[in-house]
Amino acid sequence: MNSKSCLLLACLLLGSLPLGHSEENKSPAPKNAQIVKTPEDKAKAAELAKSYPLTTCVVSHDALGGMGETVDALYDGKLIRFCCKGCVKSFNKNPEKYLKEIDSAKKS
Repeated sequence: MNSKSCLLLACLLLGSLPLGHSEENKSPAPKNAQIVKTPEDKAKAAELAKSYPLTTCVVSHDALGGMGETVDALYDGKLIRFCCKGCVKSFNKNPEKYLKEIDSAKKS
């Protein structure tokens, strides 16, 4: 095989290899609770707040509104209420833990 053929073959083989930054190799971004900001999200949060089961922050267990204005966030279409923005960050580290607590409160 001559050098031109080897070079052509190498280019073809390299072109068919998946690269580390291709869209196919990316894992989906983890879900995070997003603080309610838009008018549409505020309206949705207000509606969901009518049936929200907790009066305390799901993370710190401090009274909602006890540290200032309650921070509302949406996670996978669900309202989550926090005492402060710092608790939103804590929630996002282990949302399933806190969602179980909210679901348990809804059942009781």
